[in-house]
Amino acid sequence: MLGQWADLAREAPSQLELDLSGCTFLDPYGIVALTLFLNHLPEECLPVRLRLEGFPPKKGEKPPENGPISYLTRMGFWEEVGAKLDVPAHLLPTRPMWQSDKNVLIDVTILHGRDAVNVMLRKIGEILGSLGYNPISRGHVMEVLSELSSNVLDHAQAEFGGVVTTQTYRSRRSGTRYLVMSIGDYGVGIRKTIGTNEKFANRIESDAVALGIAVGQGNSRFATGGRGGGLARVCEIARKYGGSVVMRSGDGALTFQGKSETRKTFEAPPQTGTQLRIMLPESGLKTS
Repeated sequence: MLGQWADLAREAPSQLELDLSGCTFLDPYGIVALTLFLNHLPEECLPVRLRLEGFPPKKGEKPPENGPISYLTRMGFWEEVGAKLDVPAHLLPTRPMWQSDKNVLIDVTILHGRDAVNVMLRKIGEILGSLGYNPISRGHVMEVLSELSSNVLDHAQAEFGGVVTTQTYRSRRSGTRYLVMSIGDYGVGIRKTIGTNEKFANRIESDAVALGIAVGQGNSRFATGGRGGGLARVCEIARKYGGSVVMRSGDGALTFQGKSETRKTFEAPPQTGTQLRIMLPESGLKTS
């Protein structure tokens, strides 16, 4: 939906309204997509009128303790998109300085460069240690975040950089607690990136095919050996912990289920750039 709206905005730019009044839950993947979308709209489309139950809160009104507004506030969402919304700054929800949410491991963070990545990695390492994650699993989580962040900075060719966020939550369906990481960019996409390698140029018939190649060990845009394989490593870590990976780029999508070791690629509604989510069961990350 956001991709279709972005196309419309480019064709006939005018102030837009985003109706999320029916939204009751946003996971990190959705928050990353929304943050990227709002930060890449043409000036003619701004400020965006956001419709969300209870938003904006009335002056002097205490923000809700539950629901989408509360969750977005705890994730630091308003700080990164507030300037794009048709709401006075003093009415945007703010996080009390004393408030912390142990489920929010990395709030909405825009990765403009290496310094931001290094700060994020140090923070997540300290938090995971305090939550009782064992040293090996901490290393794997940081490896995933480091690899994905490096991909954004090295391959996306996006001046804005990328957006990352990480949290833990309990599945309402199974009761299992998960660590969920999501990162995305508004760059050129995996197909264009990996297509610069002549080895794959004639094999890439679609964005879905490009995703399948990108997760192969050692495959990258570089013609020389010794580079690439990072996305394959992400899938390997998901397999180790029985987690899952979802990737989107262009009009392609890829899913990988670690427990059954099944991978699927398929066509999907088009979107700009690349976005990924990895979910790992928290129980395996805390065992010795």
